[in-house]
Amino acid sequence: MQTNDAQTILICEDDQNLRQLVRVVLGDDYRFVEAHDGRDALDLALRLQPDLIILDLMLPGASGLDVLRELREKLSSEQTRVIVMSAWGHAVQVALDAGADRFVPKPFDPEELRAIVSEVLDES
Repeated sequence: MQTNDAQTILICEDDQNLRQLVRVVLGDDYRFVEAHDGRDALDLALRLQPDLIILDLMLPGASGLDVLRELREKLSSEQTRVIVMSAWGHAVQVALDAGADRFVPKPFDPEELRAIVSEVLDES
């Protein structure tokens, strides 16, 4: 059951079904906010400063890499952790160089995603 002090996770993904799957996989211990495009993702991230952002690279409006680069200019990695989740497996190093804390390939393993989210949030 979610408590008032639950950590906030911003899910930035244009596929509604995938956003829902991430919420289901991570469970009720977090408060979720969602963005379906890059502009909304950046706006919500800067306004809410969530504990964690799960960010797709292929977003309409602004790419996930553009969002990540701008976030890192404005928010430190201590303020907001970012997990890039993408089918672009070749973009791992690019995402990490742009400031991602971790990279999760799509399709993702639910247990691995839960473990990585927990680990990244514990580091903050």
